[in-house]
Amino acid sequence: MKKTVMISILFIGLNVFAQDNVKILFHKGVMTDKESIYTNESLLSLDGKKVGFVVKPSFEIKNGVFAYSGIIVESVGIGTCLEKDDLTILFEDSTKITLKSWSKFNCKGISQFDLYGTDLSKLTKRIKAVRFENGRSFEALTILLDKDKDKTFFIDVKRAIDKQAYEVVDEM
Repeated sequence: MKKTVMISILFIGLNVFAQDNVKILFHKGVMTDKESIYTNESLLSLDGKKVGFVVKPSFEIKNGVFAYSGIIVESVGIGTCLEKDDLTILFEDSTKITLKSWSKFNCKGISQFDLYGTDLSKLTKRIKAVRFENGRSFEALTILLDKDKDKTFFIDVKRAIDKQAYEVVDEM
């Protein structure tokens, strides 16, 4: 009985710790009054030192409540310019979502994706792999995730959103 109680306490403690992996940060520019919301963590996918991409959630504020507005991918070495890119997320249960970027042609390595309904609800599952494909050159990179914090990245973001807790970041 004592072992069961100790194991239960250990798992509860680990679960509480896991909820704080991703924090939401809020910044309001002193000079511009522009509000920014972002996370302290991102999903980094690298193939060597020169090719990779970073997946970051984007947020919006409606009536004082922040929520997902989409996903931003910053890529390097996967083609030179981007347009009509695809982001595919494969989950451990073998389901997947494929998002199409809406951002205009650019050579800055930035792609933006919207999240709606069923795609948004699927982000509560553990991730197995992430694939980014440049829609202009059709170059792609697929990364199998091995770290637990990467596999639960979107789950952790959702927990942070559900708490509606954020840290204020003061910068000029």
